[in-house]
Amino acid sequence: MQQALLRDLCTLRQWHNLPKQAFTAEGYPVYGANGIIGFTRQFNHEKPTIAITSRGDSCGNVIITKPFSYITANAICIENIHNAVLPQYLYYYLKSANLHGITSGAAQPQITQKNLGNVPILIPSLSYQQHVVNVLQKVEQVINLRQQQLDALDLMRQSFYHQHFSALFDSEKQQIVPLEQIADIQCGKRNAGDATAEGAYPFFSCAKSPLRSHTYQYDCECVLLTGNIDFQVTYFDGKFDAYQRVYIIESRDKTAITVPYLYAFLQHSLPQIQQQAVGGTIKYIRRSAITRICIPLPAPSTQQIIGNFALRILQLKNKIQQATNKETVLFHSLLAQFFQSLQQRCI
Repeated sequence: MQQALLRDLCTLRQWHNLPKQAFTAEGYPVYGANGIIGFTRQFNHEKPTIAITSRGDSCGNVIITKPFSYITANAICIENIHNAVLPQYLYYYLKSANLHGITSGAAQPQITQKNLGNVPILIPSLSYQQHVVNVLQKVEQVINLRQQQLDALDLMRQSFYHQHFSALFDSEKQQIVPLEQIADIQCGKRNAGDATAEGAYPFFSCAKSPLRSHTYQYDCECVLLTGNIDFQVTYFDGKFDAYQRVYIIESRDKTAITVPYLYAFLQHSLPQIQQQAVGGTIKYIRRSAITRICIPLPAPSTQQIIGNFALRILQLKNKIQQATNKETVLFHSLLAQFFQSLQQRCI
C-alpha cells in the first residue's frame, strides 16, 4: 500500500465567486459554502467534482457536485486526479478524514489549499478501492432513494394543500378569521442550553429535529412554529418542553378548528409567514405576524379530510426518516471501518 499527500495526487483550485447579477432563476447549479446556493447560465465544471467547503461553519464538508455546475471560491475543487486513485474512493477517504481538524481562523473558520494539500492519503490497490466504492455507494443509493421518497411526499402535500386551500379562499361563503380569534399562542420558556442529549421528553428548539429534556412544561395537542433560524412547523400531541423562540399554538375550541387542520394550514402558509420575518443577521418572526394570519374555517368534515391527510404524510415521512437515520449510521460505520482498517495495516 502506498501513501501520498493530497497535493501530489491532484490539482487543488478555487474559482471566482459570481456577481449577484450572474444568478438566474434557472440554469446550472452554483455551489457555495452550503451546497447549491442558486443557478447561473455558465458552468466551470462539466463533470461531477469533489469539492471541500473552505469557509464558514460548514468548513471541511466534502461533497460531489452535479455535472455541469459552477463551484465558487467558497469551496476548494479537486481536479486532475492521478490515475492511481479512483475519484469516488478519494471522495470517501476525505469524508472519513475529519477535515474540520485542519481549519484555521477564529472569526471565520477556513481551510487553505496548503493545509488541505498536506492531508495524507492511503492508496491501496485499485481493486480494493473499487470494493470500498461499491459497498459505500450501495448504502448511499438507498439513502438517496429515501430522500427522493421524502421529496415526493413533500410535492404531493404541496399539491394537495394548494388545491384545497385555494378552493377555500376562493369560496365567497367561506368564513375566514384571524388566527388569534380561534387559537392560543404562547412562546416556550426554556433556554437552548437547557436541552440534553438524553431525556424522557422532546425539547423543541430551532434544530431540525427535537432535542431531549428530563422535564416538561407542556402537555397538549398543538402546532409548534419555530420563530427564527430554521423556520418549520411541527405537529405534536403529548408532553414536551420548548425553547423561547418556539411558538406553541393550540386550538381554543377543537369543535371549531381541529389541531391537525391547523397544522396543515400553517404548513401551507409557512412561505408567507417567513416573508414576515424581521431582523438583521438572524431573522425572526414576531408574534403579531402570526396572530394576524387569516385562516378559513370550513365544515368539520373538510377539516378532517385535510387534517387526516397532513397526519398521514407526517407518519410516512417519520417512518422514512427513521429508516434513513439507521442507514446513515450504517454508512458512517462502514466508512470508519474501511479506513481505520487501512490505517492499521500501515502501522
